[in-house]
Amino acid sequence: MRVLVDTHTFLWDLLGDHRSSRKAKQILSSDTDELVFSLVSLWEIAIKIKTGKLNAIGSSVAYIREEMDAYGMELLPIRYDHILQLEYLPRNHGDPFDRLLVAQAISESLPILSGDSKLKDYDVKVIW
Repeated sequence: MRVLVDTHTFLWDLLGDHRSSRKAKQILSSDTDELVFSLVSLWEIAIKIKTGKLNAIGSSVAYIREEMDAYGMELLPIRYDHILQLEYLPRNHGDPFDRLLVAQAISESLPILSGDSKLKDYDVKVIW
């Protein structure tokens, strides 16, 4: 299965956080599932590193990119059709990063691996 990994899902697994679900851990360590990580998540991480909200992972997005490679993740760019999809989304979620992830998931026909219960309010499959 090809799955879009939410920012917090990847970070929780990377840091061994107890909030990660058993299913998320299984998918992230699978040899058969294809993991997709959005450029919007890297952008979000860069902002959080710069503002001091992610001190636990170091001080570089380059480190996150290396970890993505270790997980075998494909980097999903932000495309025009993803931005267009935002116009059709209801305002169920106030976080612009999560809204763009939902738009990408819909445009790419991908389920999202996420513990964010607000994502279930959208027409997208959420795995947790």
